[in-house]
Amino acid sequence: ANSPTENSVTGPMADDPVLEKKEKKKKKKSEKVDVPETPRDEDEAAERRDKKKKAKRSRDDGELPADSRVRVAVRIRPFDAKADHGNNAPCLTLEGNKVTIDNGQRLNSFTYDHVFQCPQLEVYESIGEGMLSDAFSGYNTCIFAYGQTGSGKTYSMLGGESKESEGLLPRICKELFSLCEELQAEDPTLIIKIQVSFVEVYNEKIRDLLQFEGTTPTKKLRNEDLIEVKLKEDKKHRCFYVDQLSMHTVMNYHRIRRLIDQGTDLRAKAETGMNELSSRSHSVFTVYIAQTHEPPNPTIRDKASKITIVDLAGSERQSKTGVESDAKKLKEAERINMSLLVLGRCLNSCSSEGKVESKHIPIRESVLTKLLSDIFGGNSKTIMFATVSPALFNYAESLSTLQYAYNAKKIKHKAKVNNLSKAVEIKELKEQVKALGKTLIEELEKAAHDKEMLDKEIKALTQERDLALSTLKVSQEESEVLRQQVEELKREMKDVKARGGGGWSGPPTGSVGGAALHSDDGASGQERSVGGGDGDDSEDEGEKEAKLQAIHEELCKKLHLINPSLNPNPATSSGSDSVRSDSTTGALSARSSQGTSHQASNEIRSYIGHAAAVYCCCFSPQGDRMVSASRDRTLKVWNVKSGNEMLAMKGHHGFVLSCCFSPNGNTVVSASDDKTLKIWDANAKSGKKMQTLKGHSDKVYCCTYSPKGSEIASASCDKTVKIWNAEMGKKIITLRGHTSAVFCVAFSHDGKRVVSASDDKTLRVWDWANGQELNTFQGHTGTVWSCEFSPDDDIILSASMDGTIKLWEVETSFSIRTFRGHSAPVHHAIFAKDGKKVISASRDRTLKIWDAESGKVLSTLIGHTNTVYHCCVYNNLILSCSSDDILKVWNLRV
Repeated sequence: ANSPTENSVTGPMADDPVLEKKEKKKKKKSEKVDVPETPRDEDEAAERRDKKKKAKRSRDDGELPADSRVRVAVRIRPFDAKADHGNNAPCLTLEGNKVTIDNGQRLNSFTYDHVFQCPQLEVYESIGEGMLSDAFSGYNTCIFAYGQTGSGKTYSMLGGESKESEGLLPRICKELFSLCEELQAEDPTLIIKIQVSFVEVYNEKIRDLLQFEGTTPTKKLRNEDLIEVKLKEDKKHRCFYVDQLSMHTVMNYHRIRRLIDQGTDLRAKAETGMNELSSRSHSVFTVYIAQTHEPPNPTIRDKASKITIVDLAGSERQSKTGVESDAKKLKEAERINMSLLVLGRCLNSCSSEGKVESKHIPIRESVLTKLLSDIFGGNSKTIMFATVSPALFNYAESLSTLQYAYNAKKIKHKAKVNNLSKAVEIKELKEQVKALGKTLIEELEKAAHDKEMLDKEIKALTQERDLALSTLKVSQEESEVLRQQVEELKREMKDVKARGGGGWSGPPTGSVGGAALHSDDGASGQERSVGGGDGDDSEDEGEKEAKLQAIHEELCKKLHLINPSLNPNPATSSGSDSVRSDSTTGALSARSSQGTSHQASNEIRSYIGHAAAVYCCCFSPQGDRMVSASRDRTLKVWNVKSGNEMLAMKGHHGFVLSCCFSPNGNTVVSASDDKTLKIWDANAKSGKKMQTLKGHSDKVYCCTYSPKGSEIASASCDKTVKIWNAEMGKKIITLRGHTSAVFCVAFSHDGKRVVSASDDKTLRVWDWANGQELNTFQGHTGTVWSCEFSPDDDIILSASMDGTIKLWEVETSFSIRTFRGHSAPVHHAIFAKDGKKVISASRDRTLKIWDAESGKVLSTLIGHTNTVYHCCVYNNLILSCSSDDILKVWNLRV
């Protein structure tokens, strides 16, 4: 075709430009010849056609994801003699979620999301729980029951009188309030408002079934007394609403149940040939849920949702129901069938192929469809609940219902979370900003006041320092004077010896504190024999002795003023005015070494290893080990006898504030300012972490095991106390009542109660199993850092930032004793094992041992160089930890 002889131009016309253009056009046409498809191209085209056919079939079969479409449930009621007219021949068979209907001539099969032939509880668990979950997540949910009259729609929705036969609506309402309590327990700022409405569509007219609620009727109300309310259109939001609809706020299940019963009693009902109490109207019960936060929480969006439960009247065939002779019932049946017909047309329009927006959906042809417009591809997660009869007598109605339900599977919805409007959020945020501004002003005023007080305190401390420096300077000058006087006394004593010359028959005269130099009657000369010198010399010597004794007493008094720890025993001066052979300085040193009996060291061992302050410590139940919690974010397990570090446990992302051994000593629980608790294996060489307990929203200050070890209690800066299952690591209960951070919690020895101490200056005792507060103890004037039950659980011990320790009677909540002696806040106080002594740890760097009966200090343990945070007892050993990074073990025996 493209050979030169056929396509070239020869002769005199070869150079003609017109002919050249024509030839080029012919050449282009010849190049556009269709190329036949290869076998491979034919296969690909056939595959594409098959895919299109499959996609079309899947759309026709309603194979859409369940979350994006109307879900369908079918319930098959048992045989009923009246509704089935005594015909017990079956026409339905089940195979999982597949229903097959067969009349002997025609067989049809349909697959649904749920198929029920079971009790009411199983229906609720399969459908109702999911509806509640979606509603609290902010989605609108709806379920409408459709089926032949007498097929069990009202029974499925409302149920019977017994508890086992309760329908879907009562069970949803009952669980609704349980979920509200659970959510509000987890978030105290959450406010949930629940309102309900109940209407019926009777003969294409809407009537409010709760319009008489709150009034006092003069006669028994009937359905005829109900007044019609109008259905209006909101063109802005493209929806319909019931004008002057009564909304009723409910606070508990008993109230909502009473409203359900009241509305059901007023609903239009009548007896037909297939049902003794047939519904003659469609009913719509709506629960409105609003979730807000007070004060507003900018991190959580407030939500509003509703649950709509629709009980449609049953479709009727007049020849079966026998209503032809009753004009009223016949008119009701016609209206019911007409509204259901329009509803079916709307469903078919929504479920057919193509976009819903491009099709006409006859919503406006019936009041029922306008009221339920959200289920036609609207903002609602919808479930169709179809009820059918198993009897062959009702084959035609059952087949129609099953086809009706199958078409509903093809309806897509556009459900979305219903957040409250931005205007409301902006208003709440403005209020929050205003509140924060007010709080900021208060904090600034408080800071200014604190600064003023701090400046005054600094000024007072500066004056005290200057006074102390001046006093120290005076004391140093007096000390120098005293030293000179002592030297002078030494010289005088030496002169006395030299003049005595060995004539003394008594003890040596140079011994201060030795034998007496004179008798009580003042005749000093009778106590010695003079070997040389006369009587005047004896009198001079006696006067000198008396003078020396007076100077000695004066020196002792001045030494006591300079340094109280050098206070000599007063009895020595009054009991025996004596002189020792040592120098006066030596005598004073001996006297100053006699310290007071209530200040003692008693220190046995120090444990050094932490790199920062140690906040908590605890003996193991066997007393051979101890655990410590530190600011360096670690826990350490120590051998008590050897002092060696056995384990170092790391895992917290913040300071470790508390720790405790389990009663069997196998595990350790710790609390941290990273808002978590952790359980560790105390026997493993690696200190393996076993569980992490999460639930507090702020720092966790304290943790402890119950006496049996099955529970753990924790106290947090989020103002709560939580009880945990030690084995499962799950929260059992949250105790709320304190108005500020909770710093300590402790179990009673029977494990039934806990006591908590808080920054609100109170202690509270709880029956933790029931979540009940039993007692509140008020009396401290500062933060309460520590609390503990006595061995008999009848007394509570507390330590406070006000520098005091108190004993409280559990039954009366009265303070029975206050211990004062520390010069700074007391961080911790505990009972000794017998309950007769109390040990306390303070910011004044000391521990004190008290007599629990008298409140007197038995001993003061001095050794730490910084704040002592915690202490614990095992038999006669005291363990303490401090901000000096050190742990110490002391002897409890005084």
